[in-house]
Amino acid sequence: MNRHVIGVFVVAMTAGVGVAEAAGVPGQGTWETTLKARDLTGDGVTDAFYDTVLDVTWLRDTTASGAKDWNAASAWVAGLAVGGYSGWRLPTMIDTGSVGCNFTFTGGTDCGFNVQTISADGRTVYSEMAHLWYDTLGNKAFCAPGDGLCNPGNPQPGSGLTNTGDFINLQPNGYWYGLQGQPGTDGVWYFGTGSGIQDIIAGKALLYAMAVRPGDVVAVPELETYALLLAGLVALGAAVRRRRQL
Repeated sequence: MNRHVIGVFVVAMTAGVGVAEAAGVPGQGTWETTLKARDLTGDGVTDAFYDTVLDVTWLRDTTASGAKDWNAASAWVAGLAVGGYSGWRLPTMIDTGSVGCNFTFTGGTDCGFNVQTISADGRTVYSEMAHLWYDTLGNKAFCAPGDGLCNPGNPQPGSGLTNTGDFINLQPNGYWYGLQGQPGTDGVWYFGTGSGIQDIIAGKALLYAMAVRPGDVVAVPELETYALLLAGLVALGAAVRRRRQL
């Protein structure tokens, strides 16, 4: 099937019109063991997940930015601070093969369906979003692996955004990468969570932005925590002084 034909279909899917949000599916993917809840603001509510495989922290609310063009999405994530933590960015990927999209339905390239996610030894992360969608959440692409024809009217059984784990507002829509396409063009890489496609689209398109941060995080102590710690140190000092006076 022609890439442009499937492209029309994917644009319709990424609009996310009339598609109900999925929920966490126990036993599908590795999310229950590889995503660790993090409370960044210290209010007892999960704000993010530490991905133990990719060694990054994902913001839990996946549409907090709203739909924006790539420049606006990049500015939003650069200025993001949650619980005192900055340093957020858009997900990244590696443009493998020749520069730009090497499209395939069958998988194993940087573009299309069933794309590269992570190397067998776990040392090379080809695509953070694809790994999250395919491996961590266990979703299936519209086109089955190895299916070189991929009829747009006949998706593989169980395909699409069937599992969102414990993320909030993960939509069957397009999400920006922080990587531009071929030099000299306005194209930017994106991942379509409605169908599992990874491709390049014009930067003026209105897509969502998932925020990610390198490494793990711990909650910043609240003022009350500091006060309790100080009170404890004062009490300890007083006890030591009393002991010395005995």
